[in-house]
Amino acid sequence: MKIRKAVGYIVQEQRELEVDFVLDKTQVSEIVNSFFDKMEYNERRKWIFDNVPEPNAVLVDKDENGEQPPFVYEKGQE
Repeated sequence: MKIRKAVGYIVQEQRELEVDFVLDKTQVSEIVNSFFDKMEYNERRKWIFDNVPEPNAVLVDKDENGEQPPFVYEKGQE
């Protein structure tokens, strides 16, 4: 994944100093996991419902009978 981010500011020129860099899959995974690990469960759920299109989010937990519970996808669900 290629990213461009500002790493400084040149006051005399009134502009940001930017750097382009490439992250491998492991780095991307670590960053994403760190992002979500800092959230509480309800914050994670809200972020996913607000930012991930419905077909791209699937509940993978199973109840005690081994059945897959229905996944109700409602934005803003608490």
